[in-house]
Amino acid sequence: MDEFLSLNSVFIVFYYFTVSVLVILIILEHRNPGKAFAYIFLLLLFPVVGLVLYFVFGFHYQKKVLYKRLRNYHNDFLKNIQLKRNLPKKEFEGTLEKLSDLFYNIDRVQFSERNEVQILFNGESKFPVVLQELSKAKKFIYLDYYIINNDDIGNEVFNLLLEKAKEGVIVKVLYDDVGSTFSRKRKEELRSAGIEIHSYMPVLFSQFAHKANYRNHRKMMLIDGFTGFLGGINISDKYINNGSDKVYWRDTHVMIKGEATTEMQFLFINDWFYATGKKVSPVMDVDFSSIQEKTYACVLGSEYGSNFETIMEAFLGLISLAKKEIIITTPYFVPPVTILQLLKIKAKCGIKVKLLLPRKPDIKTAFFASHSYISEMIESGVEVYAYTKGMMHAKTMVIDKKICTIGSTNFDQRSFSLNSEVNAFFINRDLSKKLVEQFNKDMKNAYLIDLTSLKNRPWYKKGISAAARLLAPIL
Repeated sequence: MDEFLSLNSVFIVFYYFTVSVLVILIILEHRNPGKAFAYIFLLLLFPVVGLVLYFVFGFHYQKKVLYKRLRNYHNDFLKNIQLKRNLPKKEFEGTLEKLSDLFYNIDRVQFSERNEVQILFNGESKFPVVLQELSKAKKFIYLDYYIINNDDIGNEVFNLLLEKAKEGVIVKVLYDDVGSTFSRKRKEELRSAGIEIHSYMPVLFSQFAHKANYRNHRKMMLIDGFTGFLGGINISDKYINNGSDKVYWRDTHVMIKGEATTEMQFLFINDWFYATGKKVSPVMDVDFSSIQEKTYACVLGSEYGSNFETIMEAFLGLISLAKKEIIITTPYFVPPVTILQLLKIKAKCGIKVKLLLPRKPDIKTAFFASHSYISEMIESGVEVYAYTKGMMHAKTMVIDKKICTIGSTNFDQRSFSLNSEVNAFFINRDLSKKLVEQFNKDMKNAYLIDLTSLKNRPWYKKGISAAARLLAPIL
C-alpha cells in the first residue's frame, strides 16, 4: 500500500509539473489570449484527458515543420519567381483603391480585371461544368481538395482524369488525409496511369482525427492555368442532392476564367511542396486575351507566406467598408472577438447585418458554441436566420450589393487561424446581386431566430453553450 501511494504521489507531482511547464510554454508562445486561455482551461479542468488532447490538437510541431519547409522553399526556389509575380501595385480609385491597398499589403496579391466568373449553386450545378472543363484540358490539371470520396461523382472525376493523363495532360491530385476517403486500389490505378497523387500531412487513424489541426480545407481546381474552381463544394455525392443522401446540402462554388487564377496556381504550388517536397514551376505565359468580360477579382489563400490569418484580415476589411448592408452565409459561426465586435458595431450603427446558419449543423460542438455568439449578435441588432431545408454549407459574404466573396472559409477560429483556406473576392454588382437573390431564396426555407427562445433554453443547454464558448478558440 505504501509503495502504491508513493508511486501515485510521484505520478501526481510529475503530471502537475508537466502541466505547469506547458502552461508557461503556452503563454510564452504569444498565442491569441482567447486561444491560450482555452488550452489552459482544457489542461486544468480535464486531468490527463486534457493533456492528451493538447498534444493531439494544440502542440505546434506540425506548424513549425511547415514554416521551416516554407522558408527553405522561398529561399531556394520561389524567391526569383516572386520577383516576376509581385509587379508594382496597380493604382485604382474609390472602393477598389481601398481594397487593392488592403490585399496588396496583406499578401502582395492584386485585383485583376480580365475575368469571366460563373457562380455555381450546389453540386448538381457545379459538377457538370467541372466535367466539361476537365474534358477540355490540354496541358495540366491540379486538384487541391479537403474531401475527395471514392463514390459516384468521385469516380466520374477520376475516370476523366485517367483519360486526360493518357492524352499526355499533366495531372496532380492533392487530398487531405483527414477529409478524404478512397481506396488504395484506386490510388494505385491513378498512379499507374502517370497521375501524381499525394495526401496533405498524413495522419494515423484518420477516421478518428476529424479535428486534427493544420488541415488543407481548400476545395480548388485549376485547368491549364486559365480556368479555376473554388468554393465550399467537395468532391462527394452528398453535395449533389440526387437522393442518395438524406440531408439536403446547400453550397456555393465559383468558376473563374482569367487572370485571377494565377494566384490559385501559386497556392497549389505551395501546397504541393508542403505535401511532397517537390517543386513545380509555375506557368507564367498563359494567354488571357480571349477574355472579354471585365470583372475585378482577387484570390487570397491563408497559410501562404508567413501569415496564417490573411483571409480573416480581408474579411475585417470588407466588413469595415460596409455602409448599408452585410449578408453572410456560413455553416459555423464561432468568430474571433475582432470580427464579432465589428459586426456588432456595424449593426449598432444602423447597418443591416443578416446572418444565415444551418438549424442543425453537422458539427455539434460548433452548434453549441455558436448559440452564445448568436445571442450577442441579436441583442446588437443583427438578424440571424436558421436554415431548415438541410445543411447550409455555403461560405459567402456580400457587402452593399457590390462586393462579395466566395470560398472555403468558415466564420470560425479553425478556418481563420488553423486550416489552409482559399477565397475569391469580387467587386461586381451582378455577381453580388446573384448571391443576394440566392440568399433571398434560401430565406424561404429559414426562420428568424428569436432572442427569447434562446434565453428560455434549458439550463443544461446553456451550460453546454457556455463551456463550448470557452473552448471556441480551439474547436
